[in-house]
Amino acid sequence: MSTQPDTTDQQAPYQQAPYQQAPYQQAPYQQAPRRPGGGPSWFRIWGVVVAAAVAVALVVLAVALWHSHSSQAPATSATPTSTSAPVEPTTPASPVHPVQPSAAVMKLQQELGQLNYYEGPDDGIMGPQTIQAIKYLQRDAGLPQTGQMNAATQAALAGFLERGNNQMGG
Repeated sequence: MSTQPDTTDQQAPYQQAPYQQAPYQQAPYQQAPRRPGGGPSWFRIWGVVVAAAVAVALVVLAVALWHSHSSQAPATSATPTSTSAPVEPTTPASPVHPVQPSAAVMKLQQELGQLNYYEGPDDGIMGPQTIQAIKYLQRDAGLPQTGQMNAATQAALAGFLERGNNQMGG
């Protein structure tokens, strides 16, 4: 009997076979091969630049539209206004009785302007803007909206001028 171990069919414990990966296992993370030039594609860069430009243009357009909408005076008259013709009272070509400015109407326009009912010129002429301002005053005072000055409307105007109009929001 021999005292040496038989090594013909067995490998020594320190001689292991090299590591082999099973076919169903994935290899450890490997980086994708780089393009020539080493960076992202120019197509992607230009796509991002164009998308950013479109987004900025849309934001600018939205702000411009919002600004033009908010800068317009709120429509306070019940009658539509035309942008093609100036908003001035029209008089016939040959008036029978020319309209003369009145100091009382001018004072009324100034007082209505103090309360933010009237925004037209203080010309002393009882025109459509002055009549509409009187109707707004009458509405806020709970009076019939006739557009004509009477004792109740004059009292409401004096009261609003004295203590302020709580309808003004301030």
